Amino acid sequence: MKSRRRDLVSCGAAIALAAGAFGCGPDTVTLPTPPMQAETAALVMTYQMPTATLDTSKIDQVRADAQARLDELNLDWLPDLLSDAVSRLRTRLDDGGLPDDPTSTPDTRRGQLTAVVTVTRICAGWSDPPGPPDQAANGSVEVTAIADTGKLNPEIWGTATSCLARFPPAGSTGAVASNTSTVVNATLNGTLILYSLGPLPQNASDAQLLVVFDGSIGVGDQVGSASFDFEIQKSQVRFRVPVASGGDAIVTVGTTLGIQGANAGFSCDLTTLTCQQTS
Repeated sequence: MKSRRRDLVSCGAAIALAAGAFGCGPDTVTLPTPPMQAETAALVMTYQMPTATLDTSKIDQVRADAQARLDELNLDWLPDLLSDAVSRLRTRLDDGGLPDDPTSTPDTRRGQLTAVVTVTRICAGWSDPPGPPDQAANGSVEVTAIADTGKLNPEIWGTATSCLARFPPAGSTGAVASNTSTVVNATLNGTLILYSLGPLPQNASDAQLLVVFDGSIGVGDQVGSASFDFEIQKSQVRFRVPVASGGDAIVTVGTTLGIQGANAGFSCDLTTLTCQQTS
């Protein structure tokens, strides 16, 4: 992995935070280069501007492909797990006086901080009620972020290692728990890119992230390789579907599936399996 070096010139103007320790003065901090920067930037643009040209006569095939992809994304538990890890990262940044919004402009009246921050979130495991945090038994999600001269980089990356997740979470009550007839016991292993599309969330419901995952996911006793991406926009999730004629459509998950291409948009009812053009 490539790296950049940033010189910190004075104690009052900058603080280097690495491995949980503070230092100041004429030190040097090595800033790692986030993985897959160019590919991630291209994905961000695809979500903003879908590249597929949708053919009304073939939209049912796109809808079927979207449904198949939806079943692979584990959206009933994975977005909340990753959003929670990023919210813990925000807490760590806030505690260190570091920026938590990549869209903000640094305040030039204040010292500009440069930092590499890594947070390890121990997974909750499958037990109900949950036991005390136990990384050896339940695994973890580790994420890394960079603050470069007073500005948070949007690229956050990390690794899930034998992370055991339960849905609904242990002790859950209310609508989600009462509407779920089965418990999902999942295992996550792989690499993650969590590109921040807005301020880091204070809680999972505020997350705005592009998620890129490559690794393996186990649900119950079924384990398989997985490679995908999806976008979290607070309570809404979107994902890409390649179209046979070329390019990607963007699918929005809701009471219906919204399918947006470069030329048109559709709303598809998953009960009647019919799609209506909306734009």
